[in-house]
Amino acid sequence: MAEIRDIWLHAHNMLRSARQIVNENLRPLNLSSAEGNILLHLLTQGEEMGQEQLAGQLDISKPAVSRALDTLETKGFITRQPDPDDRRVHRVRLTGRAREIGPAVEQAYNQLYTFAMQGISQEELDSFVTLFGRISMNFLQ
Repeated sequence: MAEIRDIWLHAHNMLRSARQIVNENLRPLNLSSAEGNILLHLLTQGEEMGQEQLAGQLDISKPAVSRALDTLETKGFITRQPDPDDRRVHRVRLTGRAREIGPAVEQAYNQLYTFAMQGISQEELDSFVTLFGRISMNFLQ
């Protein structure tokens, strides 16, 4: 019978391995997984958003997001500007350069998905997603 330590170990191994694979896939783009996660989020959720909103949606600390954004700005992938309505808020916006490499960033994550799904049927995946969703909801309550 599976116990929490089994689930914890597998979840930890999946996350660690996924991060390593994503880092390897993003290396040719000169991006880390932290930077890639931010770019992917902006590419798929809207090309502009508040820095705090970004930290909240990605569940990353504000200092960690700030460091990653500093690097992304230096590399020319994002700009940060004060919000015209609230100067305490900084808006993060993708640059043309980020949109140009967007397909390559998405491909790096798609390769991870393809690798992870080897030998897993659509039915198994659907069951896993349903179960994982229920566990996630239990944690949120």
